[in-house]
Amino acid sequence: MPCYECGGKLKRSATTLHLQKDGKPIFVEGVPVTVCEQCGEEYLSGSVAEKVGELLDKGRQPQVTLCVPVFNYKVAV
Repeated sequence: MPCYECGGKLKRSATTLHLQKDGKPIFVEGVPVTVCEQCGEEYLSGSVAEKVGELLDKGRQPQVTLCVPVFNYKVAV
C-alpha cells in the first residue's frame, strides 16, 4: 500500500506520540507506526490507537516523568 499523501513507499517503524490529557502533555514512546520513506507521514493502525487510548484511560503510572520549561510567546517577546 502506498502513502496516501504522496504515493511513497511505507515501512514499519516506531514513534513517540505527543498527546494531551486533561490539558496536560503526555508522551507515549515506542508506538508502532507505518512511515512513508518519502514524505515522513506516519500512520497508526486502529488497533494500536485503541491500545494507546486504553493505556491513557486506565490511569497507569508513567515510567518517566519530565519537568518541561514552558514559554509564552506574548510574554517572552
